[in-house]
Amino acid sequence: MLRLCLDLNVWVGAFLAEKYGRQDTAAQSLVEAIRLGQSPRGPVALVISWGMLFRLNAVILRLTGDQAVADRLMGIIATLARDGPSPTVGGVGVLPLDDEEDRHVLETALTGEADLLVTQNLNDFIQGDVDRLDDGHWYGLSRDPPRKLLIAHTYGAAAWLRGEPWPEQVEAYIASVGRPQG
Repeated sequence: MLRLCLDLNVWVGAFLAEKYGRQDTAAQSLVEAIRLGQSPRGPVALVISWGMLFRLNAVILRLTGDQAVADRLMGIIATLARDGPSPTVGGVGVLPLDDEEDRHVLETALTGEADLLVTQNLNDFIQGDVDRLDDGHWYGLSRDPPRKLLIAHTYGAAAWLRGEPWPEQVEAYIASVGRPQG
């Protein structure tokens, strides 16, 4: 099973695309795979924390002005997490990211054993242990104890989930650290 952690900007991108009548965006296809628990690559599970859900609730409330809509969306996403939302505290300073929210997302992905962290803002997750794998859509993070995490831009992750092949450099990285399901 492929374990995905979607950064908040992916959820917001899917929400806004739907709100404005757009279809088949990368963010929407990722959220749809989570909703179905399935993609052309196989079973998919969501890795998310309560902290991420509460932050997403605040963002959706700011965008809509409607607490009921924000609460309903948060509840739906919480039910999509196969193992339930993680109680990850996040922001404990273990990872050297300046932004507390980004650090929380990365810590959630690592502690939730995600295979893939998907974001619109790759540069927010670049730090010492991150290797650039291609033209800027894929990165690899290696931590001790041995833990590998792919970090991908929304476009690259959605294309791969739809069945497109990994970029060559990502394939080489995956071969060296173990392949996510799919």
